[in-house]
Amino acid sequence: MAEKSYEELIFEILYVDGRVSKAKAIGVVVGLLVFIAYMAFLIPQSLRMGVLTFLITVIFCFFHIVLYYGICRGAGYLIRRFLIK
Repeated sequence: MAEKSYEELIFEILYVDGRVSKAKAIGVVVGLLVFIAYMAFLIPQSLRMGVLTFLITVIFCFFHIVLYYGICRGAGYLIRRFLIK
């Protein structure tokens, strides 16, 4: 498997057919907000509780970001497919 550069990864995350996808951009913004919320509220508390709690919190943070990104992409697909014709 060939490795991708950062530019190719960013292009794959945000663009569809050479243009910026609104749904993907919203997913990235929501994921960033989730990350900021975790950094402000949950990660400092989990650091005080121990390493295992911190790692579990980081894993949950990653899964929440991926989940919300996927929900936004799915909603964008459904809107484009069924509502805009």
